[in-house]
Amino acid sequence: MKNFFIFTFFIIFVFTKSNADISKLEKEKLVECLGLYAAHSFLTQDKLSLANIEHALGGKKFLSTYLEENGMSAEEVNKKMIEITDKIYGQPFDEKASKNCDDYVYNLIPGSKEKMDELGSNQY
Repeated sequence: MKNFFIFTFFIIFVFTKSNADISKLEKEKLVECLGLYAAHSFLTQDKLSLANIEHALGGKKFLSTYLEENGMSAEEVNKKMIEITDKIYGQPFDEKASKNCDDYVYNLIPGSKEKMDELGSNQY
C-alpha cells in the first residue's frame, strides 16, 4: 500500500511539474504567436472578419497573461510582442500562420481554445 501512495505521488508530481514549466523554446514560439495575434488584432473589418479580429484579441490577451504567469515579466512580454508585431504590422492576414499558432497553442496549453474564445467574445 505504501508503494501505491509513493507511486501516485510521483505521477502527480511529474505531471504537475511538466505542465507548470514551459521551456525557453516554447516561450519563444508563444511570443511569436502573441505578436501575430496582436498584429492581426489591428486589422480592420474590411481586411478581416470580426470573428477573426475577436479571435486575435482573445489570443493576444490569453498569451500575454499566460506568459506572465509562467515566468516572463509584463515588460518583457510587451517588449517582445511589440518587436514581433512591428515586423508583421501592415501585412495582410496570414491565415496559415494563424492556424499554425492556434494548433501550437491549443496542443501546448490545455483549455486554451475555450479561454481564447471566451476572451475574444468579450471584446465587443
